[in-house]
Amino acid sequence: MIEIKKLSPDLTKDFTDYLEGMIFTHAPQWKSCFCHFYHNNLSFEQWIKRTGEENKQASIQAIQDGQMTGFLLYKDHQCIGWLNVNEVQYFPRLEKLLSPYVIGKKVALSICFIIHPDFRGQGIARQLLTHAIEYYKGLGFDGMIACPIESMNNKDQRYRGTMNMYLENGYEILDEIENVQIMYKQL
Repeated sequence: MIEIKKLSPDLTKDFTDYLEGMIFTHAPQWKSCFCHFYHNNLSFEQWIKRTGEENKQASIQAIQDGQMTGFLLYKDHQCIGWLNVNEVQYFPRLEKLLSPYVIGKKVALSICFIIHPDFRGQGIARQLLTHAIEYYKGLGFDGMIACPIESMNNKDQRYRGTMNMYLENGYEILDEIENVQIMYKQL
């Protein structure tokens, strides 16, 4: 049985337990992120000095404040997937990149998909994205934006979702900056 739940303060422990239990052998530096990287505007030098516990506590506070949200996907009551998605304003690290595309609009950004290794390649990220689209459409948002990194040789870069996944869901490519595709879906 698959169930998708919106991250809320009462699911904070599920979120932190899931990320603490995740094996990041493909990208060990992600172990200490707790999906907080895009929720701050620290310099890269400041960011790399932070501990996992600092990021965990910052994410917990952001969840409590409603600044970090997204969706957890459960299979048979076990969390196996996470999508970090919220209104663009809550991702200050990407403000400069995305502001030209969202001015005057209410837009949600999907940024990080973390799928348990045993369930990758089974459409879990697509299910999370489809759910998020319907959720934000129901809230009356103007659109959703994504910025997948296209890297054919580096699967680690797919944490933002794949260009094909977004195209299948009706996103259009607005721009390309280096290897980042700026994609938008009108809701």
